[in-house]
Amino acid sequence: MANNLFEGTKAGDSEIAEVSDLSARPAKVGASGVDINHHRVSRIGWVVLILGFGGFMLWAALAPLDQGVPASGQVVVTGNRKTVQNLGPGMVEAILVKDGDEVKKGDVLLRLDPTTARSLHQVTHSQWLVAKATEARLLADVAGQSEIVFPAELLKSKDDSRAASAMAVQTQLLRSRQAGLQAELGAMQNTLAGLQSYAKGLEATRRSKEEQARLLREELKGLRELAAEGYLPRNRLSEQERLLAQLNGAISEDLGNLGRAQQSIGETRMRMVARQQEYHKEVESALAEVQKETSSLESRLEGLAFELENTTVYAPSEGVVVGLNVHTVGGVLAQGTLLMDIVPKNEPLRIEVHIPTDLIDKVRLGLPVEITFPAFNQRTTPQIPGEFVQVDADATTDPQGKVPPFYRGKVVVTEAGMKKLKLHEIRPGMPAQVFVKTGERTMLNYLFKPLVDRMHAALTEE
Repeated sequence: MANNLFEGTKAGDSEIAEVSDLSARPAKVGASGVDINHHRVSRIGWVVLILGFGGFMLWAALAPLDQGVPASGQVVVTGNRKTVQNLGPGMVEAILVKDGDEVKKGDVLLRLDPTTARSLHQVTHSQWLVAKATEARLLADVAGQSEIVFPAELLKSKDDSRAASAMAVQTQLLRSRQAGLQAELGAMQNTLAGLQSYAKGLEATRRSKEEQARLLREELKGLRELAAEGYLPRNRLSEQERLLAQLNGAISEDLGNLGRAQQSIGETRMRMVARQQEYHKEVESALAEVQKETSSLESRLEGLAFELENTTVYAPSEGVVVGLNVHTVGGVLAQGTLLMDIVPKNEPLRIEVHIPTDLIDKVRLGLPVEITFPAFNQRTTPQIPGEFVQVDADATTDPQGKVPPFYRGKVVVTEAGMKKLKLHEIRPGMPAQVFVKTGERTMLNYLFKPLVDRMHAALTEE
């Protein structure tokens, strides 16, 4: 096609030269009186016009033009900016950076006064030591042991006066409680022994009286025979019978006392068992409570240790400090205050673009793109090659309705593009214009597509 255009141009140039030559000659007039050179110039003009239009149409029909989706966006970094916040409330002790400072990961940015956090941690740790010592004492008490086996956490801290004091107090408390229980049980045991001795004496007395009654009954048997034959006065017989009745009454009374003594013995034994059960129940209940308290204190200690550790604020990544929001040493910060942002450096550049919803079907991952940066001189900055690498699964809608819905996509600058940009400093937030190449088409296709689409719509209307 280029050769044809060149040849057409040469032909046109020769014709123009010929026309110039003819214009320099004297005009000839034929029999009809018409200027012959005028007709020739007109023909040459039409030839040039036809050849030019034909060349344009041939170029428009055959020359490929890039087809794609234009989109606007801005430069972001792969890691995005890192927002730095304080985990707990505190007073600013030192501010070690300012806006624009370059920091490395782990550099100290800011320090908070650790006094309050340290005091809370110490108080909570003391409470935890007491709770762990109490738990060890209750475990020993439940098992019936006279010595406490303290956990390794306490034994490691035995040089700490708080831990040593807690262990000593709980050891003494175990001994005093067990001694108190034994004293109560000992008193009940003495009462039980007295009742058992009393019951034993009653039983012996009852047996003695029953033996006396047996002998008296045998004696009465002989006396009744003598009284019947008249050898014994009746009053003597009556006296012996009255004595037997008294013995039987005494035996009955002893049986009643013995029953009451046995009942008291049973009640005393039950009280001893009940006291032991009550004691163990109290210990088990206290153990459950102290274990719950220990768990709560351990969780709180972890949080306070983390808070104490984070009174020093470190840089989460390498980058530049922007948006410093703390300027007063001694100022009080609430929990979660936005302190500053860190914009990462030396991260791969990405451009976040907004794809119109009606063009989303034209783009797909892996398509090449051309990127231009309006901030740079367009005459000295070439188009930068890139690649379309990401698109959201759903459209984003502006809650205020000021921006039409769009799909958020990501474009990366290729290695070749980074080489072209080596003389330019690209900063996050810079605007960019992106052209996503979706294919090729001719000029005629571009010009006639709206007409064809309209004709298709018109032919399908009812």
